[in-house]
Amino acid sequence: MPNIKTDDILQTAEKQVDACLLYRQSRLDEIKKSEDAYFCKTKPALKGRFNIPLPIAEGFVETSMSKIDDQIKVVFKRGREATLKAAKKITAAWEKDSAPDRGDFNGADLDAKKLAHFSGFGTLKLVAGSTPYFQKLVAVDYYDLIFEPHGGRDLDDHLFKGQLNIFKTKEQLIQGVKAGWYDKSQVTTYLIKINQKDTKTFQGQQEEKYQRYSAMNLNPKNYNFVGTVVGNFTELITRIDDEDYYILFDKENKHWIKIAPVEEVFPKGFSPYVAWQTERSPISFLCRAPLDSVRPVYEAMRLLLNQNLDNIQKRNWDMVLFNAKKIINPSQLEYRPHGLISVKLKDGESMASAYAKMETPDTSTITINLLQWFSNFTGQQKGVTPGAQGVAEEETLGIYYGNMQQVADRFGLINKFYAQSHVKVAQRYKANLGKFMPPRDYMVKFVGLEEALTKDEVAEDMEVQVISSATEAKNSLVVSQKKQGALTTVLNKPELLAQTNPKFILEEVLRNGEYAEEEIKAFTDKEGSHDSILMSEAAKAIEDILMGKTPKLNRGANLNYVKKIRNYAVEEENLTDKEFVDLMSFAMQHLEIAQKNEMEEQMFTAKQQPLASVLPPTPVAGPSPTLVPTGTI
Repeated sequence: MPNIKTDDILQTAEKQVDACLLYRQSRLDEIKKSEDAYFCKTKPALKGRFNIPLPIAEGFVETSMSKIDDQIKVVFKRGREATLKAAKKITAAWEKDSAPDRGDFNGADLDAKKLAHFSGFGTLKLVAGSTPYFQKLVAVDYYDLIFEPHGGRDLDDHLFKGQLNIFKTKEQLIQGVKAGWYDKSQVTTYLIKINQKDTKTFQGQQEEKYQRYSAMNLNPKNYNFVGTVVGNFTELITRIDDEDYYILFDKENKHWIKIAPVEEVFPKGFSPYVAWQTERSPISFLCRAPLDSVRPVYEAMRLLLNQNLDNIQKRNWDMVLFNAKKIINPSQLEYRPHGLISVKLKDGESMASAYAKMETPDTSTITINLLQWFSNFTGQQKGVTPGAQGVAEEETLGIYYGNMQQVADRFGLINKFYAQSHVKVAQRYKANLGKFMPPRDYMVKFVGLEEALTKDEVAEDMEVQVISSATEAKNSLVVSQKKQGALTTVLNKPELLAQTNPKFILEEVLRNGEYAEEEIKAFTDKEGSHDSILMSEAAKAIEDILMGKTPKLNRGANLNYVKKIRNYAVEEENLTDKEFVDLMSFAMQHLEIAQKNEMEEQMFTAKQQPLASVLPPTPVAGPSPTLVPTGTI
């Protein structure tokens, strides 16, 4: 690390965090209003008045989410022809690591999209490790994100960026020291400082974050006991003297536990943070959020509804004018079941001379019309129409799908903005593969078979393409229909069919039938090399040999079994000499068994062919008697 004092880095980091907290305060105040609208939180009503919330903000967000919840698919493209196979294997690795039971990339993407409805930006963070290897994508709360106030739209260009409220337990800190991740002396001193702290408390604009819980009638302040010593850290990537540093520190206690150049922490110096905005702003990181333009409409509709409820209550309890000389006891005018009112009237006088009701005008009609107008106007401007919310009046299927397409087109603008952020996530993912991936035997599913991904393949230069799953499904259907039409043309013309590869045509027919690559290989494998059980046994034997074990001879082995083990020994570059010899020896021990099994299979097949030619056709069996089931299924 260059000759810069750690205390100087710590002081600079603290000032940078404070600058961001002060800068973003007014924006977070606005975001808090949108959160209150979403959670239907309102101020207490005045006595005799209504202040009922409406679920308009919630309906807008959830309907919007249902239209942009399509999964993002990342495809690595070859940089040159020689890297085609490596690109496909890295794409397969992405699919493996991003699965819900591993990195859950799509879950984090949905979380970021939802947060972006309130703040106007979504932030993702890719975390990776090697013991054991993992890559996990998480969404960063807008209350926790730290950024340079005047850094511009692209977070990568900011001189500092990071995250508040990263909690670490005493046990995690000790494990980090053992792994060489944290500074031992700094952690020891820190644990002495916070030895009695066994609760979780937030930093930054903590009141706003606590109020998010209070909107759901929860109180995290009083129920934050975790049962172990825990520290609250801030992670920051900061540039000092044109050098990027990583610092993990407790801002409250002014104590750091790790400071290092970014290149030592993250592969290629990539920041783990990636952000995108819902509205393009070339000069500012912060921008308007979708809920910012919905909230004024929500307020207007809430006021209209509550004023109409006030109007109904006034009409139910209208004030009364009465003649004190004719109404003996005015208190009798208050409503009582079966109540009687004493009145002094002269002969011929009507009740109108003693009593008159001050009628309140009925505003229900104008309120309903205004509410409907606001609802329609907001739907047209923001894309959340009745059809999108599932209550469309259209009965024609074509009109309905046209409505859905209109909504998808409007929200497609947001997708275009954050597609580039997923390219950045993919770049960081590939860099993490190169640093954290196991040295060998990281298996990926490649064209129906499992194959090891090597670090040499990861090191190749590649392009990245980001595809929306909804767009891909639509395009795939169109392409499939075109391919089917072309294939039908070829099959119906003998002169064209004679110039084609029969195996390739069969594979295309099966793909159009949505068969998996593994099943297609089994269909086209005349030699029976795609015996998945036997190949699995060969793969298990390879694993055992590499672990120093001696597998038993496989009495069911064929030549493909031998070939799989031999090919692995020849093609795997990271084998030791002993491992190579053991694999080749084990394969050769099966040659005699494999040849015997192959000959027996050929003899059995030869006997079956003449037998099948003399046997009569098997009659089609009729329906067999069955018991009549009772009950329901």
